[in-house]
Parts: sequence; C-alpha cells; structure tokens
Amino acid sequence: MNKILPLLLLIFFLVAGCNKKDNAGSGITEINDEGQEYTSLPWPALARLRAGENPIWFELGQDGPFLIEAAAAASLAPYVPWPHARYVTAMAMWNGFLVMAVNRDGFLVFGPIGESPEATELLLCRSDSGGIWDPYTIESFFIWEGKPAVLLYRNDFFGELTVPTPDPRVYALDSSSPVPVGAFVPALEVFPSNGSWETELLRRGPDGLWYYRMKEKAQGRNATAYFRTDDLNIGGRKISFGEWMNSDCGEDTVNIPHNLAILLERVLGFFPVAKGQMKTVSHDFEGQRVFTFGASDGISSIAENTALIYAYCQNAPELLALAIFPDGMGFILTGEEQEAIPFSLPAMPEGFVYTGIAALGNVIITPWEEQREAGVGAAGFMVMAMAFFN
Repeated sequence: MNKILPLLLLIFFLVAGCNKKDNAGSGITEINDEGQEYTSLPWPALARLRAGENPIWFELGQDGPFLIEAAAAASLAPYVPWPHARYVTAMAMWNGFLVMAVNRDGFLVFGPIGESPEATELLLCRSDSGGIWDPYTIESFFIWEGKPAVLLYRNDFFGELTVPTPDPRVYALDSSSPVPVGAFVPALEVFPSNGSWETELLRRGPDGLWYYRMKEKAQGRNATAYFRTDDLNIGGRKISFGEWMNSDCGEDTVNIPHNLAILLERVLGFFPVAKGQMKTVSHDFEGQRVFTFGASDGISSIAENTALIYAYCQNAPELLALAIFPDGMGFILTGEEQEAIPFSLPAMPEGFVYTGIAALGNVIITPWEEQREAGVGAAGFMVMAMAFFN
C-alpha cells in the first residue's frame, strides 16, 4: 500500500485544513471546520484517530503535530536545550479528556469517541497559543480553578534573556475558548521587594502543599527565593532551599491506589531496582501524582533515582493499571486479576524514550522524545489500541 499519499494529505490538513475524508489505511479521518458532530467542543479538531494494530505516530512541529510513519522516520531536528524545545512537558486527565501541555506551543486535547470501554476512536484537538508561548519555557502543569494550566517563564540558564517577562504568566485550557486563556494566580504575583522577580516553577509537594520558586532577573542580580502555601489565592511563606528540594520528592507508596500498588510490586519483581519514582496520571487524580519507592529514608529526589516509571490507573468503568519504563517495556493489570501481564511498546531508535502513558477507552497514548543529555531533538506522541499489545 502506498503510504506517501496519506501522509501528505494529513500534513496538508494539519497545516491548512481540508474536507473530511478518510486517509486510506492510516487510521485517520480528517475534520473540516464545519464538522457538525464536533461543534460542542471549542478547540479546533485536527483529526479523528482510529486506533488499531498499527501505531499512529505524530511528531510535534512549529505548526502543531504532523503524522510520521514511525519514530525512526522523525525529522532530523537539531538538539536544543530542553527549555527551548517542543515536547510534551506533562499530561493529566481532565473531565474525561487527556490534556498534554506542549512546551512553547499550547495544549493538545484527546477525547474519546463513544462511551464503550472498548472504544478505539479518539478526537485530537489543539488549543494553540498562536506563538505567544514560543519564547518561554513551561515546566509547571497544574489544575487552577478546575482548569489545566501552565506557568510560563524565561529560562536564562542556557543563554541571555532576549524577551520581556511573560504577561500573563499563567494560561489555562478553557472549555469556552478555542485558545488558551490568561489566568491570574495571586500567590505567584506576590514578589519579594527590591528587585525584578519572576516566578519560574510551581509544584505540589508530597504533603499536598504548593511550593514555588522565584528568581530575580535584572542586570547583575540573580537571587533565588522559595515559597510554600496551602492556598494559591494568598502569598506563600519563604522556605529554605532544603525544604524546596524535599518538595520534589514523590508521595510515599502508602498513598498509591490499590491496583497500581499491586502492579508496582509485580514490576519490581521482574525488574528489581533500588529506588525510583512512578509518575502517574488518572481520572481519579487532580493533575499528575508522583510516588517514590525503595528509598530508605522515605524521600528521594528525581536526580537521585535509579529508575523512572510512567503509569496510568483507573477505578472505572473497570480496574486498569499500566506501567512502562522509558524503553517501552511495560506491564498491564486489568479487572480483579492479580497477575500483571508484560508487554512491549513499539521499539524506537537509540536515544529515543517514552515519557508517559495514559488510556482513553481501549486506546493508549504515549509521548516520546529524542534525548541527548540536556538536549531534545524530535518529539511527539504515539496512539495504539491496547488489544494489540505484545
């Protein structure tokens, strides 16, 4: 089968839009602007994905995601420091959707088509920032006033600052707007005095409190301050660097959902590791949660870990837990079964890794990256039906 024509058609559609039609054999249905069945969603629909035996691969580009044959066919994107690269920084389940935050770009939104747990079709939407995010870095992805939100900042570690302070600093995915909407988070706007300060990073610690970092960005001044608050509507209390570092530790595994705890035990039985973290998304979570395992002192920063596992879990409509290592080796636990079944995601070239996993219906979505030390080359995501795990 000639695969060149479907690829060209989808790339053209993603850039310019075209009439609704099937890309024969590609698992893609293109959507035009008048598609009545999707008018209830505010975000532009890029494509209808029919997951099957063959994985559907997308690469992230300046104009949004575009279809490629496989990770091995990704463009020879130059490695750039991660703050300046386009890649999926984080993802979360929200109101039945899977939402991805794309650095320097916007939000990608995946919605299931059909209510059956066995549904294998997704709608892919994009809430594009229109280039507003392009000069800035996204490291923080959180839920603010019930909406997925990101914090923009100027990363000066890999070069000089050449753009103004982002204004607004926070943008949210809004169910009434096709584009990200600026948001005001009071705690992040209460700056130390006598300087030009910006908020760079926000995260929820293992104790459930909010921690954030501010940095002074003025000629000859580069002080850093750390804060903690239980309510982002008010300014936080200044904390020590040690307290800030400990906030990057995952939750203890006593907090882990039961089916995910069973899966983790099985995974570590097959691949024993000293310690690590499991980055997990779920319809039952607000945002992403990180669980630390194997640390004798109960805490372990990401820099100290010997293993990183990505996971997804759910309680309804049926029990399901998935876990993968960056190389794509994984395990699945379904229903009331206590046996974790191993599987392997499609192999990728050397230097490529998976950076997450989530499920909608009977479909899994996994972001991926090409990595070299602090640099990121090509990046994107893969979609595949769970029924064809091997």
